[in-house]
Amino acid sequence: MSTTHLVVLLGILLLAGASSSQPTSGDQATLLAIKTQWGNPTQLASWDPISNADHCDWTGVVCGGDDGRAVIGISLPNLNITGKVPESVCDLPSLAHLDLSYNNLTGCFPGVPLYACSHLRFLDLSNNYFHGVLPDDISRLSPATEHLNLSSNHFRGMVPTAMAGLSALRSLVLDTNQFIGAYPAAEISKLAGLEQLTLASNPFTPAPAPLEFAKLTNLTYLWMSDMNMTGEIPKAYLSLVNLQLIAMTANKLAGQIPAWIWQHPKLEFLYLFNNVLTGKLPHKITSVNLIEIDVSSNNLTGEIPEDFGNLKNLRILFMYANQLTGTIPPSIAMLPNLTDIRLFLNNLSGEIPRELGKHSPLGNLEVCNNNLSGQLPDSLCSNRKLYDLVVFDNSFSGELPQNLGNCVLLNNIMLYNNRFSGEFSTKIWSLPKLTTVMIQNNGFTGTLPAKIGENISRIEMGNNKFSGSLPTSAIGLAVFKAENILISGELPADMCGFPSLEQLSVSGNQLTGSIPISIILLQRLNNLSLSDNKLSGAIPFGSLTSLPSLTIIDLSRNRFTGGIPASIISLQRLSNLYLSNNKLSGTIPFDSLAMLPSLTHLDLSNNEFTGGLSSE
Repeated sequence: MSTTHLVVLLGILLLAGASSSQPTSGDQATLLAIKTQWGNPTQLASWDPISNADHCDWTGVVCGGDDGRAVIGISLPNLNITGKVPESVCDLPSLAHLDLSYNNLTGCFPGVPLYACSHLRFLDLSNNYFHGVLPDDISRLSPATEHLNLSSNHFRGMVPTAMAGLSALRSLVLDTNQFIGAYPAAEISKLAGLEQLTLASNPFTPAPAPLEFAKLTNLTYLWMSDMNMTGEIPKAYLSLVNLQLIAMTANKLAGQIPAWIWQHPKLEFLYLFNNVLTGKLPHKITSVNLIEIDVSSNNLTGEIPEDFGNLKNLRILFMYANQLTGTIPPSIAMLPNLTDIRLFLNNLSGEIPRELGKHSPLGNLEVCNNNLSGQLPDSLCSNRKLYDLVVFDNSFSGELPQNLGNCVLLNNIMLYNNRFSGEFSTKIWSLPKLTTVMIQNNGFTGTLPAKIGENISRIEMGNNKFSGSLPTSAIGLAVFKAENILISGELPADMCGFPSLEQLSVSGNQLTGSIPISIILLQRLNNLSLSDNKLSGAIPFGSLTSLPSLTIIDLSRNRFTGGIPASIISLQRLSNLYLSNNKLSGTIPFDSLAMLPSLTHLDLSNNEFTGGLSSE
């Protein structure tokens, strides 16, 4: 439960406790009746007067009133309760707070049981399986109702006009249902005291954002994502001077982001991603309380304003998948709270600000698919909070920051398709949380350690200038792609150190020796690519045919000898078999190969088979 909801609950319960003078002698019996109507679930085992005579100590029960014994609240979220809302729930005359969210309750909106709760102020039925249309007499809920949450159910039809009758509402949460028709603009705009409004994720009829909502000047939270909104963001919403959050994501909003958003004094959370917004961002940004900005996946153009450096509370800046140009403003590096920057898929150029990460707990940097250049700043992991470094498809150059090997939280390193050079620190391979290393198509040098960190599951490092031997152990590694990196030596004799391996691609190196029989231990292997090396000896088909997932075998351009056995028919998933340019001999088992149902690519050319074979 959010801090806001806790404050609301406390206020409601205090009010109920101060005003209630109802008798409480029957409350325990009513609670037992509720338990019985739910089929005596084990989750409510504490509701037992024999083991605990004080019902105020029972799970989810809150007492108050003049004598402190009246049940004023029932809060039972996330207990896997099934059935319907019990008919006796409003036999608790002082009940002010009812939270049954995140359960498995079913049926239509429980109007009949709930209309009798004359003191009810807080009702949360969210995240259940209620269905059907909301009743036209929903205004029969207690006139004191301040919080109504029906989100994440299966309600359908139109939002009833009677909703306007709940004049005390401060929070109306209707998102993630199946409401249709026009936005309930006229009705909701009459709820003058509304502070929180969510209509998101409903298949309303496409229409512009309701201008009527501009009347709701007490709104602090407005969530209208994924509800088929069209047109522009209304300039009339300038009147919503108390807004702290505005979310209009995943609609078809067009036009520019209005100036009032960037000048709003109280706005903290701005979510406008996945629309078709256009235009440039203003140079003047005075919404200095912004904490999170996500305007990604639009058609925004122009430069990132230098004034973003004034947003001292900013933690998250998402502007990816737009058409932004220019440089990343140096002022952003000075923001003290910035943790997550995602600017990928734009046309940004220049260098990353030199002090980025020095003054804030930077955790995630994603600037891939731009035109950025220069070196990565040494400051990126100054505070040792960096966990994702995603800068592929740019023109970065030079060596990596020396302190990257001390970045203990680092999880993903994606540097591929740049111009990096210099030694790739061996310390990086043993970082405790590292899972992904994708550094292919650069100019890195260095060697691989004998043992790769156990959490690393993916390594792609082809087309670099590494040397030395292959690792002998990498227990978590699923994908190892190291083509054309100048490694030498033999394949590990004992493959037990690679129990998770699914792809092994080390083509274009200087490997010698044979394929070890222990390759049979790689039971998850589906891609074996060892072409363009100096491997020799017989191919261990006895081991390979025992690998159930194998789909690709590429051993071409080596020095293998021996023949292809008829047992190759066991590789029923094999789709690609490349054995060309070796010294294989004997008879080709055409009958067995013809029985492989998935085989679509076969090349056995330039070997020494009986009868010869010079082409595919």
